[in-house]
Amino acid sequence: MNKKRSLLLMLVVALMSLFAVACTSDKEDAKAADTKTVKHAKGEVEIPVEPKRIVDLSGSTEELILLDKKPITTANTYKEKIQKHLVGDLEGVDPLGWYWGDKVDIEKVMEYKPDMIIINNRQVKLYDQLAKITPATVVLESELDDWRGKFKEVARLFDKEATADAWLKDYDAKAAELSTKVKEQTKDEKFMFLAVAAKNYRVYGNFGYGDILFNDLKLPNIERKDVDKPYDQISLEGLHAFNPDHLVTVNFGGDADKLNEEMKKSVIWNNINAVKNNNVYEIDNETFNSKGFNPIGKMSALEDIEKMLLKK
Repeated sequence: MNKKRSLLLMLVVALMSLFAVACTSDKEDAKAADTKTVKHAKGEVEIPVEPKRIVDLSGSTEELILLDKKPITTANTYKEKIQKHLVGDLEGVDPLGWYWGDKVDIEKVMEYKPDMIIINNRQVKLYDQLAKITPATVVLESELDDWRGKFKEVARLFDKEATADAWLKDYDAKAAELSTKVKEQTKDEKFMFLAVAAKNYRVYGNFGYGDILFNDLKLPNIERKDVDKPYDQISLEGLHAFNPDHLVTVNFGGDADKLNEEMKKSVIWNNINAVKNNNVYEIDNETFNSKGFNPIGKMSALEDIEKMLLKK
């Protein structure tokens, strides 16, 4: 009788062990199905397949919107507020930090209980602290001014490369169409993108808003001295030497207001071809900082540029 009881007990224990192993295996399989391993600037990291609480500090909010991965916070901000052109897409999303900076309120990040955090390669020093909040912290490798590369990199995280490629194809088609319309009107006339800073004037090339004008729209640019740099610093006299036919300008504000006022009163300014022919187009500082580096902003900028350049 005791033998039978012992055998029965052993059988029950064995069955319970098998059940426990099966449950553990099922849990591991479920976890594997819910997560995936991706490469990033710090090696490899496991992220949720369908993250629900993304804290984006990287400046990739526009890409996330287009990929149907809306974050719960965004660093796509201007003066601590969500950039104007994104407000409609980010209802219920909180501004948190600024993606060109490398500082963030760590305690505030913790309060959001993220299941995924994205930062850019300018913010690497934050990685160790953020990875303690969630190990699913991704450091993007792309430079911030490589907007196409960044879009594709973010898309790869979610296996949505085809979505990014389709959007870029559509953007390029719209840019090509607008380029043709503008060139039909302006022929081979030269364009220049000028920023008025606190102490100098900057002539931008293929950077930010200038990237839209000269890379995407392929408008004829004035000849800059060092095309490898984002911009050349020039004096007011230097402006006369370029003498563009069309001039897109931005005033950085603050101490730059005085310099901007002096420029517009000067004889040099009033003798530039663009000024004499009423071909000066002004954008505000928020547009310069917000629409030149990410996809939704760039698409919006195409619409702005069409209205500016084809107004006649």
